[in-house]
Amino acid sequence: MSTMARSTVPLLTGVFIWLLAPSVPALAQNAEGMFVTVPNPITSEAVNRIKAQVSPRIDPKSLQRARTVIFDFNPDDKPSATADFGAALSLQNYILNEVKPQGVTTVAFVHAETTAHTVLPVLACSEIVMSKGNGAAIGRIVGDVVPPFGPKDSKRIIYQETLDKVGGVRAGLGAVVRKMYDKDVQLRRGEDKASPVRQKIFIDAREPDELKRVAGAIAVDGAQDGQIGLFATRYARDIELCKAIAETRAEVAEIYGLPPSSLRDDPLQGQTPDVFQWTLKKDIDASTRESVGRIIRDVQAKGGNVLVLIINAGGTDLVAARALADDLRKAQTGEKPLKIVALIPETAPGAGTVVALGCSEIVMTKTKPDAEGEVNEAEIGDFTQYLKKARPEDADAVLESIRQLATAQGYPAVLIDGMFKRDLEILRASRKSSGNRKVIMTREEFDRDNEAAKKATPANETPDVWVQDKVIKSPGQLLKLSATLAAELGLARTTVEGSDASAVSAVYGWPDAKSPDPGWLDRFADFLKQPPVTVLLVVIGFTGLILELKLPGLTVPGIIAALCFILVFWAHSKFSGQTFVLALLLFLMGLVLVGMEIFVIPGFGAAGISGILAMLAGLALVTLEKVPQTGSDWGELGMRVSQYMIAMVGAMILSLFIARFLPKLPGANRLVLNAPDDVSHPTEVLPGAGEAAGLIGAIGTSNTALRPAGVVKFGDKFVDVVSDGGYIPAGTRVQVIMVEGTRIVVKEV
Repeated sequence: MSTMARSTVPLLTGVFIWLLAPSVPALAQNAEGMFVTVPNPITSEAVNRIKAQVSPRIDPKSLQRARTVIFDFNPDDKPSATADFGAALSLQNYILNEVKPQGVTTVAFVHAETTAHTVLPVLACSEIVMSKGNGAAIGRIVGDVVPPFGPKDSKRIIYQETLDKVGGVRAGLGAVVRKMYDKDVQLRRGEDKASPVRQKIFIDAREPDELKRVAGAIAVDGAQDGQIGLFATRYARDIELCKAIAETRAEVAEIYGLPPSSLRDDPLQGQTPDVFQWTLKKDIDASTRESVGRIIRDVQAKGGNVLVLIINAGGTDLVAARALADDLRKAQTGEKPLKIVALIPETAPGAGTVVALGCSEIVMTKTKPDAEGEVNEAEIGDFTQYLKKARPEDADAVLESIRQLATAQGYPAVLIDGMFKRDLEILRASRKSSGNRKVIMTREEFDRDNEAAKKATPANETPDVWVQDKVIKSPGQLLKLSATLAAELGLARTTVEGSDASAVSAVYGWPDAKSPDPGWLDRFADFLKQPPVTVLLVVIGFTGLILELKLPGLTVPGIIAALCFILVFWAHSKFSGQTFVLALLLFLMGLVLVGMEIFVIPGFGAAGISGILAMLAGLALVTLEKVPQTGSDWGELGMRVSQYMIAMVGAMILSLFIARFLPKLPGANRLVLNAPDDVSHPTEVLPGAGEAAGLIGAIGTSNTALRPAGVVKFGDKFVDVVSDGGYIPAGTRVQVIMVEGTRIVVKEV
């Protein structure tokens, strides 16, 4: 029994300490181990999958050899019962004859009612951990699912042999297990008269010889005569069938010193690794989620089962990052599960950290010491930029969302708190009753638990208090974890010296990683995002826009301009993120201002200049990797604005050249459409260029407003014209100053 169970302190103190700490000695912190979900019911196919999953990890030659294997017998916290004795026996044989001989500690985690032949492999495990809630219980081998055993049924022998092979305390629980399938067993416990230390034993009181062996035989709580035995957690612990109490996988992992990455079932499930790699380079937003989704589908379509996601990106769109993290978690389950390893070669601030939390495991780079002895380490957990601009209520909501993600992944949520809260002090502590188990907690929790332990301990006893091991975060600063510290605390699975997928493959013993095909859409976007291509699109776009304004009625330049600008915005933002919204609004506002200047406000002044600057700012902003925050970022924005301003000047020169020579090209004048007629009487249009040329110097009266196109009356003829650039109201005297083909230009006189 444990130290607490043998303690002679008053009952209240014993119960208090029992609730606070399990009695199982912990293994070394962050020792290698794994959880395995045992399906309900157990089938032969399920056993084969478990073998394929466990065997490579317990091989002494494995680079990540698991020394603790925890079998979770209650998937989704639901009751488990198996009628197929052969399948249950197969799993029992594997645990006893293949896993145990490798020196591996096998643990059965029971956190719901576990009955029928599922009990057999549970009993085969070296240790059993149970939860206090959710109706956790073990027993009732026969009943609704399994018919009663006959007097000579070989299953009776197999259950007893299972206890004998496990040995230790378990070997003395034969009467307890018989009670689980024979309601007539009269279960009693007492002290073994033959034992020098009066060891506690369990007997069937119907057997006179067994009854003579014990002194002080008493009934066992939870095992009523005439009923099949079903032992809830507190009764199972009392008879030493259960060795520790834990409510979640995370608590079980803490007991055995396992890293958080071990909490999740390995998506590989024993398959041969087929590794792919992909790198996140820009700030993470909703478009990143779309791209990664296409990558995952491509890897799955090609039969890949491992994706090394190199995260060399950050960002402040934590909502999009959380959505991507959920997508990654979903990709690790289902029909084609992927093992997704996040590699952080340098830093993953903000959104990069959130995405890493959604991966199967996190690996971080830690280089060898250079000539001066310096070591470069990757960092994770920097949310400084997000917190600078986020409203407190938004930051609180995001923190809670990321805490839920961390908890679901088995990571200590208190570390996430430290990344958001400056005033928090975080410690790592342990206490004598929990062996080597080290717990991460806040200073407030540390002081509160110790004060409660002192109050519950009699004056003549030493209180079982927490002892500080290390200060992880001091008050007044935000928590950022280096590769070394992240690995020490279990957030990172391990560290590697390299910064690419080959370094991960070397540690895991995997083949070289391949590159997936992101699809033509992403390839096209990457092509458009090249600076020369972007500038060319901007030049063509402005050229088309100017031509559409200078030559009213042309539709092709306008269509081309719209297409170019749409491609620029799509390629650089994929219609996502706050930066895109701001850039798009600036560009649209610029178009509106320029339009007002041309068609509404006479002349060219503040509105036109402001519109042009707004359009340039929108283009510059959408092509930046992130929102400007530092001096260098703003300098980069200024350079982009200057770049596109030069492009616009070039577009103006090009458009003037095209406007001058386009009408002279054979067939080109067919592109020029007649301006719309807003007068009630028919318009007589000069039939050809020769007649139009005869109007040079002619004076007429504008019949409609020229914006800049409209109709002017020359004598008794109504002719379509354009102004020389300004707005001319109706009824104004105008003079023809230039004729290009059928295009007639006038000015106010």
